[in-house]
Amino acid sequence: MVLTTTDLTFSSKLHAYLVFNGFFLFLIGLNVTLLLAFLRYPFQVGAYILLPYYTYCKVLTRPETKQGTRWPSFSKNFFLLTILRDYLGLTIHQPLPERLVEAEQTKDAQFIIAVFPHGTASDYRVAMDGMLDQVFPNTYDNVRTLGASVLLLIPIVREIFLWTSGIDASRPVAEKALDKGYSLVVLPGGEAEQIRTICSRERVYLKNRKGFLKLALRKGVPVVPMYVFGVSDFYRTSNAMMGPRLWLVKNLGICIPFAVGFWGSILCPRPVKTTIVVGEPLSFPISDAKQGPTAEELDKAHQQFCIALVGLFDEHKRRLGYGERTLELL
Repeated sequence: MVLTTTDLTFSSKLHAYLVFNGFFLFLIGLNVTLLLAFLRYPFQVGAYILLPYYTYCKVLTRPETKQGTRWPSFSKNFFLLTILRDYLGLTIHQPLPERLVEAEQTKDAQFIIAVFPHGTASDYRVAMDGMLDQVFPNTYDNVRTLGASVLLLIPIVREIFLWTSGIDASRPVAEKALDKGYSLVVLPGGEAEQIRTICSRERVYLKNRKGFLKLALRKGVPVVPMYVFGVSDFYRTSNAMMGPRLWLVKNLGICIPFAVGFWGSILCPRPVKTTIVVGEPLSFPISDAKQGPTAEELDKAHQQFCIALVGLFDEHKRRLGYGERTLELL
């Protein structure tokens, strides 16, 4: 079952289709051109373009290892993101849980926000960044998103990632951000969940994902479960060559989805109504904060989170048109 946005005219869909494909083709073309130019003129391109760029980004500044370079106005108003939000009908379900509202209003409020599913592509995460003040009005300025390091190597993709609250997903960076009072958005499923996305099924890769919970227990930060309905239907997926693709994910962290979106595009998702639902914050006390959580405490927290995520999905699925679906935990 696919829920399309009923308020979009043909011209609106065509406009979004052309914008998304054009923008991503521009990004791909730019980076391919840089690569080919480097292979043809290694000294000129390397000395005058790549070396200065990566020296500034990766040596002199490295904002992804600090607090990032968040640009709230960009997140809210960049034309591509506003078009994407309208195209997907991206909304946050209201009202929010009372316990979350109360916790967010307390002094020094801090959370780890665990978002599922990753989907074939997580572009919705970038669009969502400009809306998080609806959930975290008092702490919005201190929200940062953990992202794959490879994103920080691609020109323009790097800048968009950083401007929409992104920082590097390495453990030291995440711990430093929490120590400084920042809240973190994480997509725990990562590439393993992305490669296993099947259209019209709700699947999350969670059984072996405990790192975000271990971080929460060690730092004493509550975890907020978040589920995004519609993400699983953005693209029609294929299991072709799944074995080699799983090998790439496991050994190299590279995900190559075989998927088709709107009007046969691999770059533009289908216009599926997308709704974000948010659960109550979960706190996990441990016996010894200095030593960190025991294996038993971590397993208990993981079980509690899994129950909460499934409960969140089941609470909203019928109202949003997904009553026949079951959330699969892989």
